[in-house]
Amino acid sequence: MSWTVHLARRHPAKTLVAVGFIAAASIFGYLAISIYAAVAVGLAVMASLSDFLFPVQFEIRPDRVGCRMLFKSSEIKWADVKRCYLDDQGIKLSPLDRISRLEAFRGVYLRFADNEAEVVEAVKSLRPTDE
Repeated sequence: MSWTVHLARRHPAKTLVAVGFIAAASIFGYLAISIYAAVAVGLAVMASLSDFLFPVQFEIRPDRVGCRMLFKSSEIKWADVKRCYLDDQGIKLSPLDRISRLEAFRGVYLRFADNEAEVVEAVKSLRPTDE
């Protein structure tokens, strides 16, 4: 199972704010230092917003789950999934067996694209059960 989510298309007003922020940061970098700083700052801000600005591809396979973005990708094997968190936007698959501050940096977040029922069912059927 695979699908793509492009948040910038779903939220055009937020996209305008993000692009305006990138432009403002670049202009500030240019005025404060140089054109090289403007490019560096613009790219850094764009990279930090890449999961919003660019399409994210999600994939559920029998052995693993993954997502690919412009500047990074992440995946987790089903055998490593210890906890799942469901919210309105998606499901977080975590390798941590208890809640931790590291939660945001570990695992894979599967964002829904009008396919919530299918994703939840796939996770339920493929996630290892505690015996």
